[in-house]
Amino acid sequence: MKLRISFSGYLNSAPLVWSFLHGPLRDRFEVTESSPALCADYLARGQADIALIPSIEYQRIPDLEIIPDVAVAARGPVRSVLLVGHRESEIRSVAVDTNSRTSVVLLRVWLRSLLNLAPEFVPHVPDLPQMLERCDAALLIGDSALCLPAGRYEVLDLAEAWVQWQEKPFVFALWACRPRIAETDSLVSVIQEAKAWGLGMRREIAENYSRRLKMPAAELEDYLFRNVDYDLSDGHLEGLRQFYRLAGEEGLVSLAQPLRFPRGSGPDAGCAPS
Repeated sequence: MKLRISFSGYLNSAPLVWSFLHGPLRDRFEVTESSPALCADYLARGQADIALIPSIEYQRIPDLEIIPDVAVAARGPVRSVLLVGHRESEIRSVAVDTNSRTSVVLLRVWLRSLLNLAPEFVPHVPDLPQMLERCDAALLIGDSALCLPAGRYEVLDLAEAWVQWQEKPFVFALWACRPRIAETDSLVSVIQEAKAWGLGMRREIAENYSRRLKMPAAELEDYLFRNVDYDLSDGHLEGLRQFYRLAGEEGLVSLAQPLRFPRGSGPDAGCAPS
C-alpha cells in the first residue's frame, strides 16, 4: 500500500515535489495536491502520511516529526508573502489569504512586536481588489502574491521584514509526518532525493509555471534561484524556534513543542533540540 503524500501546488514548493509529479519518484506515493492549509488539515485528520505543511502547524498538530534538511524558506526578500496596500499607522483591518497559516501568524507577531498594532484579521479568498475594498491592507501568499504587478501597490515583503528584524532565515513550510512513518521505505532519503532532483529542474519548472501564471519564465527562474531557499540548516532551526517562541508569547500557539526528527536523522541524530 502506497504512502499518502500531500503538498501545495504553489511555484515555491514545486522543486521539492516535481519528482513526485513528473520525475523518477512518480507513482511512488498516493499524491494529493492542495493548498498549504489543507495539506496540514489532511495530516492532522490522518488523511495523509506525510505532508508539506505551513511551519506553524507543527505546533498545532501533536506528535509530528520533521524531515531534516528540506524546507520552503527565505534568507531575504521572498516576493511571494506580501502585506499589500498598507500604511502601517492606519492598519485597523487586514484581509488575509485563506490559504495561509504561517504567514498570518508572522504578520500578527510582526505588527504587534514592532508597531504595537493588533488589527482585525478577516479571512478572505485571494482576490486583492475585494480584499482592499473590505480592509485597510491585504496579506497575499504564494502565486497570488508573485503575480502582483510591480509598482502598483505599496507592499511589505514579510520574509525581508523578518530577516531584518531577527537576522535569521524564516521557514514557511516543512515536511512533517507521524512518528515511525519516516522509517517506512527510507522516507527521509526519498524526500531529500526529491529535493536534489527538483533543484536541478528549476529552469524547466519556471517554463511550466510561466504558461500557468502568464509570467516571464526568466522572472520565475530568478525567483526559484534567488528568493526561495530550500534548506533547513541550524540557522533555519534557530529562526524557527524564535518564531514559535514569539507566536507563543502572543498566544497564537500553545507552549512550543521541541523540534523532533525521525530516529537517526536531523540534529543530534534525532534527539529533540532544546
